[in-house]
Amino acid sequence: MASKFLINDRPTLTAMLKPSTTEQILIEIDKILEQGTDAFGFQIDMLKAEERCEKNFKKIFNAMQNKPCYVTNYYRGNKLPITDDELVEGLCIAIQCGGVLADIPADIYDRVAGEFTEKAEAVEKQMRAVERIHSLGGEVLMSSHVLRYADCDEVLKIAEAHRERGADVSKIVTDANSESELLNNLRTSVVLKERLGIPSLFLCNGTHCERHRILGPAIGSDMFLVIENSRDGICPQPTIKRAKEMLALAGFKNLPEGA
Repeated sequence: MASKFLINDRPTLTAMLKPSTTEQILIEIDKILEQGTDAFGFQIDMLKAEERCEKNFKKIFNAMQNKPCYVTNYYRGNKLPITDDELVEGLCIAIQCGGVLADIPADIYDRVAGEFTEKAEAVEKQMRAVERIHSLGGEVLMSSHVLRYADCDEVLKIAEAHRERGADVSKIVTDANSESELLNNLRTSVVLKERLGIPSLFLCNGTHCERHRILGPAIGSDMFLVIENSRDGICPQPTIKRAKEMLALAGFKNLPEGA
């Protein structure tokens, strides 16, 4: 079955929205549409708590002009006082308001370092959450922010577990703090593409992350996370302009038009 979110024959350019107010998000959406993107990424946790409501979600999704949207809520990193059930409920509301791809951490119901639990009771609840989002017509990206270097075997094991739990896309974030770790991460991107059987988004942070962020989509990752501009000067995500230049150099066709 074709994905509602992903482009079939190349990495899906996904422009992440980071402003903290609905008004700012709407302005940024217009700028992104002018530059051209395949999809959006809406980080719910970045939006001020008092603005997180169905009315604003619908405004945001409607402004995207039928571009699909990936929705996340990284409440842990932003210290939002919500339970795992509330996380799932919020993602379901976002899907009902117009989102397409919901991000479920692979350690909900059993929070552990690295965002990957194998506790049977938690896994069963995760699978029910996946089924619920599917029943609403949404797709699921399951994520594990490992946030340390992990070799290919470990990354593949986590990604295969995501697949077995019903995920449509597997997202894993590791680290690369040396040339060796960078090269191994690039190899892992290829292995995931060859062996996983579902789309993946494999990223890394760390001192040597930039080349992987740029080259990973060209050799394996099915999503390319980008930003409208590098306003903070430190975000590892490349700009839309730079990402499209890279994909064009790599031989990908039919890139979204824009400035």
